[in-house]
Amino acid sequence: MSAASAWTGESFSSEPERKVLTASAETDERTVSDGDSDSSFAVSDEKTDSKSPASIQKGSVKTAVSPEAIFDSFDNHDILIFGEEHDDVMGHRIRLEWFKRISSKTPVVLSLEMLEKDQQKTLDEYLNGQIGERAFLNSLKLWPNHLRDYQPFLQFAKENRIPVLASNVPRKYVNLVSNSGLEELYKIRSVFLPPKYLIRKFSQDEYESKIRNTLREHPGAAQNEGLIRRFVDAQYLWDAGMADSIANAFLTKGRKIVHINGRFHSDQGFGVTFRLRELGFRVLTVSMFPQKSEEPIPPEIFLRNDFTVVTERTEKEN
Repeated sequence: MSAASAWTGESFSSEPERKVLTASAETDERTVSDGDSDSSFAVSDEKTDSKSPASIQKGSVKTAVSPEAIFDSFDNHDILIFGEEHDDVMGHRIRLEWFKRISSKTPVVLSLEMLEKDQQKTLDEYLNGQIGERAFLNSLKLWPNHLRDYQPFLQFAKENRIPVLASNVPRKYVNLVSNSGLEELYKIRSVFLPPKYLIRKFSQDEYESKIRNTLREHPGAAQNEGLIRRFVDAQYLWDAGMADSIANAFLTKGRKIVHINGRFHSDQGFGVTFRLRELGFRVLTVSMFPQKSEEPIPPEIFLRNDFTVVTERTEKEN
């Protein structure tokens, strides 16, 4: 059982299984050209109208603020981390609108958990116009919701010449750790891995407890200490890989970073947030998620997040 298959929802990376996006896409709302011929195929492109979140609250005191408070705060930070729930459609639309506004006034690099480091070359070829969108989409294994939720970010970045960072460690290495242990990873030399001594270097007792508590929800995991250790190390590898990518990009690109990841990686000052702050970067965190109507937001959500955004109030389930 891999870490990717065991960890779902807000917990862990919540990374969906990737799939190859091909010309047989079933929707017909938008036509994508390969840039080199008349051939084209259809992909999903839901409306991305500007939407307002249900609420934005600053800090643990829960002060209601406007989006401008986030934008203004970023002026005094190096890195902005948006922690998302990957299936939050409204959240994706809000983040895209906010990213457009942020990048219009500040030179930034867009960093995405959803793309892996070994995909960077193909990503750059697409952004630089060397390959068309069709070739890009058909070349990589991408998340099932990529077309709807993440491709609009790449389109905007391409049109506005904004660098995009494929910041995640390749899935095969995370799966290796979750299945066989960190010791097996130490045997591998790869430019797509962070310095191995950093994987456990910035461990956190509270964060590890949070991971363990989440694992208890999975049958059989709670009583298997070896399994838990491997899952914790796999999570640390994810975090270390993204933090290393972001730090290098900030230092070499001469731009601030806007990073998007599953919010388990960054909420409450844990994970990627902690690692970057320990390295001396000024990190601003925004946790974003939908909430059922009339349900209160759990108080722990506000802990150590700079901003907490309820993207929408959804109908309660019967």
